[in-house]
Amino acid sequence: MNAVAIMYVNDHLESLRAEAQANRAASLGDRPSLRDRLASSASELFRILGYEASGPAVPELRDYPYGG
Repeated sequence: MNAVAIMYVNDHLESLRAEAQANRAASLGDRPSLRDRLASSASELFRILGYEASGPAVPELRDYPYGG
């Protein structure tokens, strides 16, 4: 290959890399953060399992004969 062809190919590859980098940067701004995604998944799992987010997971013991 001659030097001119190598320069054209390198220029084309550089423009493709720049376009890919711009696409990656644009797509990262649209999606929620990892913390938000994990919190959403955990709350969905708790909702499916029937846990209330505001109360404890075990019932309150009343009139328990061995209580202190």
